Amino acid sequence: MSSQKSESFSAPDADIVFQSCDGVLFSVHLANLQSHTDGFPPAEFSTEGEVCLLSESSSTLELLFQFIYRRRHPTLENLEFVELAALAEAAEKYQVYSAMNICAIRMKEWLPDHAAEILSYAARHDYPSLAAEAAPTLIDMTLAEVALILPPDILLSWRWMGKGSSRSRHPSQKRTSSFDSRSFMSRL
Repeated sequence: MSSQKSESFSAPDADIVFQSCDGVLFSVHLANLQSHTDGFPPAEFSTEGEVCLLSESSSTLELLFQFIYRRRHPTLENLEFVELAALAEAAEKYQVYSAMNICAIRMKEWLPDHAAEILSYAARHDYPSLAAEAAPTLIDMTLAEVALILPPDILLSWRWMGKGSSRSRHPSQKRTSSFDSRSFMSRL
């Protein structure tokens, strides 16, 4: 696969080169990684000219690396949910602190359409207020439906709360119980 270079991240004095899963090269400065993240190698790490392969797409890395430089960060206002979710996961994975909170804040804009994915993200990455906002919108889902989306540890908390029934019910039957998000979050 022939690699192309990122137009935004191709500084000739960069210390490290990353390659996205779709073959784009990103040349960045280790000092910036060290001061703005905790998930990349320390500054004394040497790749000896080798390219470090990352599992994220070029569009995700293009956004992510903007958060490690001293400049105005992207607002993330016009991202589709799939793009935002990929960026949010990458920010958490590499601990890019300046991106983590804005991603969590922007996730709220996608409720209730992506409530299950947002609940999973919020619970895995310790955003209790976001999880508390997402959880009640899933109250009418069966346990089988929720099990397809939530990780097992969160599913156990969901089941413990009595949400999601393994019994079949007709779609016209609505749950009458209210959702106690504080109790749910205390179980995570």
